[in-house]
Amino acid sequence: MNLLQIRKKFRALSGRFDLVNEDGSDNGVDFFINSGQRHLDRMDETQKSWGSSFRFLEIGGYSVQFPYCRAIKEVWVGSTAARWQLEKKSLQNMLAGYFTELPSGIATGEPFYYSPMISRAVPELYKTPADELESFVGYVDTMSANHFAYNSILIAPPSNIKLVVDIRGLFYTDQLTLDTDKSYWSEVHPDVLVMATMRMIEIVNRNTQGVNDWDSAIGAAVMGIGKDLVEEEIAGVTQIQD
Repeated sequence: MNLLQIRKKFRALSGRFDLVNEDGSDNGVDFFINSGQRHLDRMDETQKSWGSSFRFLEIGGYSVQFPYCRAIKEVWVGSTAARWQLEKKSLQNMLAGYFTELPSGIATGEPFYYSPMISRAVPELYKTPADELESFVGYVDTMSANHFAYNSILIAPPSNIKLVVDIRGLFYTDQLTLDTDKSYWSEVHPDVLVMATMRMIEIVNRNTQGVNDWDSAIGAAVMGIGKDLVEEEIAGVTQIQD
């Protein structure tokens, strides 16, 4: 089902005609649909919880940004000749080992390490006059004014060739905005998405019993979905490793 169909199904099941217009267009329900979808993403690990975000790393590049990541699990880089996994290091070790001088002065090479970066400046950079940081900008790793939906990683050493970076981990489902938009939840489990939407409305209405009832129903459904992933992971396993 696409977003338009989810809205219509929600209206039919909930009776909340105030949140969905007669033609099925949004009159407030999209906020709750997307909130419910994020709640489902966090409840359990499913076959669609993992994702890959692909970013280019230019020659001399040492960081990439990517949206809607819940948790970075592993990072791979690839060229036209090879692909290899980067080793995770703490941000402190990365800064002390590779970034004690201006990035322009750091020798490039084949990257081997990555670290999750701090992407938020305090106060937020869009509130800070540019001239306050101008003379030190070469040392500032946290320079994204529009960082809110993004995570970042630091890569070392800076690359001597153009690479594709594959960040693998847990990601939020893309927001549904257009009538024709679809997601894993809307396509495969539309009933659960509608239930999660109703749950988010009960929270706003401060209906504790209603929230608890939905939690019970949604939890049972998501648990069953999570079991499919377990079955997939244990397929072919005949013994436990020492």
